[in-house]
Amino acid sequence: MDHSEGEDLGQTLLPPHLAARALGVSPATLRRYAALWEERVAPLPRDPRGGRLWPTEAVARLQAAREVHLREGIPLEEALARVQGDFPAAGLALPSEGEALALLRDLAERLERVEGELRALREENARLREVLKALEPPVSEATLRRRPWWRFWGR
Repeated sequence: MDHSEGEDLGQTLLPPHLAARALGVSPATLRRYAALWEERVAPLPRDPRGGRLWPTEAVARLQAAREVHLREGIPLEEALARVQGDFPAAGLALPSEGEALALLRDLAERLERVEGELRALREENARLREVLKALEPPVSEATLRRRPWWRFWGR
């Protein structure tokens, strides 16, 4: 089966071994790049058996990001974000200012809820520790005067 042409968009698609060769990386490294790409940019197209296919635009952008990463010593994620302006957004639209503010407000509310839950859990933890401490048997003076077990060999 020929994987070189994209069926739906008419874009050139490369199978993983050719994409790895074009980038000069191993297949294992390409899989890590694929996970990064799908997390940060967009899902990669798949062949009928579920294998990833690499659009040439994605390979070019990854190559540019890799060059920045190697040249400047910054993380690949940051390099990928930096070179994003040099390539079309591949159908990804940025939210408007109002949408971004709404998302930030939602995140702030979630953060407040999580911080409240964390405070409650810490308070419960402190109470449970006090209960456990009350359940411990008292330590006698004889127990405190007892020599540690390792001191018996040091005579």
